[in-house]
Amino acid sequence: MGVRELAEAVGLHPNTVRQHLDQLVEAGLAVRDTAPPIGRGRPALRYGAGPGSEEQDSMAYRALAGVFAEQLARSPDGVRVALAAGERWGRSLVLEAMDSAPGTTAIGQLVELLDEAGFAPEAPLTDDEPIQLRHCPFGTLARDQGDVVCGVHLGLMRGALRELGAPFDAISLEPFVKPALCLAHLGGGAGG
Repeated sequence: MGVRELAEAVGLHPNTVRQHLDQLVEAGLAVRDTAPPIGRGRPALRYGAGPGSEEQDSMAYRALAGVFAEQLARSPDGVRVALAAGERWGRSLVLEAMDSAPGTTAIGQLVELLDEAGFAPEAPLTDDEPIQLRHCPFGTLARDQGDVVCGVHLGLMRGALRELGAPFDAISLEPFVKPALCLAHLGGGAGG
């Protein structure tokens, strides 16, 4: 992908993305090549995952996630961008999963997706109770950059519910009500 495509996908300025991509290339996690020339000027640069990048240390991914979350938190519309990114993620998780048993409710399917994503959710016993999330796969980062990380997670739930056509929405995420417990509140009509 090109810098502009990547910047649009993550909601950051192309110059910021370019700096991070340079670091990823230097670390061997990404590769850079030149696109075939089109018209006048220099050919565009393209980036892709580096060979064997899936085998790299998870600390590098944590560091990268931290850098992006910090940058988003500094942006005046960072939480909005985080929500939008989460919604795209949630929609894609639904499209990838699509293997729930027939008759599984939207809440049941959301709980399955959250479980696969590492949140250790507990389904509510009644419709007016929140989903209990007993583990945050981004716990340390969520404590440091909560608005952004929790925004992505709320967006994930909204995107999933909207893709499922649920008649309700994820309306809020209450982080760390206990050291290992967040609450996802559902209700209202789906927002779009």
